[in-house]
Amino acid sequence: MTPDFDRSWSGIAPSLEALTSGAQLAAATAAVAYVPEVLAEQGADVAAEARVRPAAFAGVASDGRSLAGLLEGSVVNAKRAITRGMDGGDALAQGQRWLDQALRTAVTDAARDAAAVEIAARPRVRWIRVVNPPCCVRCAVLAADAYSWNQPLPRHPGCDCTAQPVTDVEPDKHFTDPKQLLDRGLITDLTRAERARIDGGEDLVKVLNTSRDRWRERMAADRRSNRTDRQSWGANPVGLPPGGVQDFMSHLTSRVDALNAMRAAGIAQ
Repeated sequence: MTPDFDRSWSGIAPSLEALTSGAQLAAATAAVAYVPEVLAEQGADVAAEARVRPAAFAGVASDGRSLAGLLEGSVVNAKRAITRGMDGGDALAQGQRWLDQALRTAVTDAARDAAAVEIAARPRVRWIRVVNPPCCVRCAVLAADAYSWNQPLPRHPGCDCTAQPVTDVEPDKHFTDPKQLLDRGLITDLTRAERARIDGGEDLVKVLNTSRDRWRERMAADRRSNRTDRQSWGANPVGLPPGGVQDFMSHLTSRVDALNAMRAAGIAQ
């Protein structure tokens, strides 16, 4: 890109958007196939009551924004860096880092959201969080936690955890021990204070939960801020709901109602 960020971006944006959309479609398609395959490996034959459309998760950000609008955030980020006194090269590098993370998140979220709807389409199916070590404190303490179909996957920018569908939640069968992750050096962001507390004999999960609870509080605040948009979408759904599929489902207790809303939006059939 040249120092004229807007002009340079307009030249590459269409190709980048098309490539990202294609990657989202591939990821969502794989996620839709993944759910029944994993259940079959567990010996669970649970038929879906709706057919998920992978194409609905491509070409759009997971929070309902246009994909073009999401990716253009890299230009906004670079411009802000300029206003803070960065030179053009450093600002461009910062915008690139922002874009790299946004691209990874957009593709990963397409898979997560498609899998979430595929799980919701099956009665009696729950899911567990599967971490991809090395991982952060927040993910380590939630490893193998069990959730119902309408609970969103707690995730942070750049998170690569996934949801594994299950029909049972036997702790010994699915549990990932945070202590093992710690001993193997697979928790990446322990602070010195947290490490000192653990070395001093304090309970590992209690220490890790301090970071997790702050994170959950921020997520809850974000979901509350999206409530008005969610209600508007529910009255006349078109495409992905504001706040994302998983956040929308978290406010529904009826799986049938959720699937009907997804059908109306073209996310499922």
